[in-house]
Parts: sequence; structure tokens; C-alpha cells
Amino acid sequence: MPTRAPSISAFFPAYNDGGTIASLVVATLTTLAELTDDYEVIVVENGSTDYTVEVLEDLAQKYDHFRYLAHRQALGYGGALRVGFRECSK
Repeated sequence: MPTRAPSISAFFPAYNDGGTIASLVVATLTTLAELTDDYEVIVVENGSTDYTVEVLEDLAQKYDHFRYLAHRQALGYGGALRVGFRECSK
């Protein structure tokens, strides 16, 4: 009997990570695609004041397995983690 590949959710909080978040997201998407067909990558943007949201918008248009949640007021690290765990569907 064939084994079924697992479903996987990965999420990251982001705060002023415009310069690095794209490479993290793309590397994670690539890795998860090698492991399973049922995966998602989520970024919880946490009140950034740089161009993080613009980078996330661009990524969301390019990758079907990616989504983000933007919060203009900072949730704090713990708040971002709670949102991320709540939003995971895999």
C-alpha cells in the first residue's frame, strides 16, 4: 500500500524583513514542493515600516501555495505566532 505524503504548513512572522523575506519564502516553497503536493507557506506581517508588504504582495501573485496576512499595527512576536498557528490549514 503506498504511503501518502504529509500535508505541511510553514509560517513565519515578519517585521521589516523586506530585504530577506522573499528568499526565505522561495526556499521554503521549493523545499516543501519536494516533500509533498499539499503544502502552504504563510507570512504574518507584523506592522513593518519598510517595504515588506510590497514584497509579500509580489510573492502572493507569483506563488499559489503562498499567502500573507498584513497587520499595520504590530501584534508583537507572540501575537504573530498565535495568528500564524490559527491560520495554518495543513
